[in-house]
Amino acid sequence: MGNVFRAVSPMTEGEIEDHADALRGIFGFDKSGRIAMVRLLELFEEWLPDYIFHVLPDEEMPGLDGFTGNEDCEICLSESTYFALNQGDPHARHTAAHELGHLLLHCKMPTAFAFRSSYDRKVDPEWQADHFADVFLMPAEGVGVCQSVEEVAEKYSVPLERARIRVNELVRKQRAAAEIQGELFQ
Repeated sequence: MGNVFRAVSPMTEGEIEDHADALRGIFGFDKSGRIAMVRLLELFEEWLPDYIFHVLPDEEMPGLDGFTGNEDCEICLSESTYFALNQGDPHARHTAAHELGHLLLHCKMPTAFAFRSSYDRKVDPEWQADHFADVFLMPAEGVGVCQSVEEVAEKYSVPLERARIRVNELVRKQRAAAEIQGELFQ
C-alpha cells in the first residue's frame, strides 16, 4: 500500500549542502561560528525584493512555530518562536533555519501530491528543509573539530537531537568515503 504526501523536485544531500554553503558564502559567515538568525531573517528583506518576514500572534498560528509561504516567498514565525529566537533558543534557531530552507529551496517552485509505494526523502520538502537547516547551522568543517555531540549543540546553539543527526550523517559519509578509498587501493 502506498502513501500520499506533498512532494517537490528531488534534491540530493549534496545539492542541498551546496545551497547552504552558497548562502554562508554570500553573507560571509565563518564556518566555525554561530549565525545570528534574527539578523539574517531581517537582512533577507534587503537581499530578496520579493521576500516578506512576519511575526504573527501565536493564536494566528495554532500548533505552528513557523511557516513559509510558497507563492509569496514569506516566512512567518509565531511570536513565541520569534521571542525565543531573540533569546538564542536552539529550537527556535533550527525552526528559523528550516523555514529559510523552505524559502530558498521551494519558493515559487511547484509542489504536488505524490503517491509512492515507499517513502523517498529526496522529494520530501520537510526533509529537504531540515537537512538545509542542519548543514547551514552546522557546517562539516566546524563540526569536525568538535569532540562530542554536546559540543556541537553548544557551539552552534542547536537542539541536541539535530546535532546528533548531523554528526551521525557526517560519520556515515566518512565511513562510506573510507570504504570507497579502501576499494580503490585493494
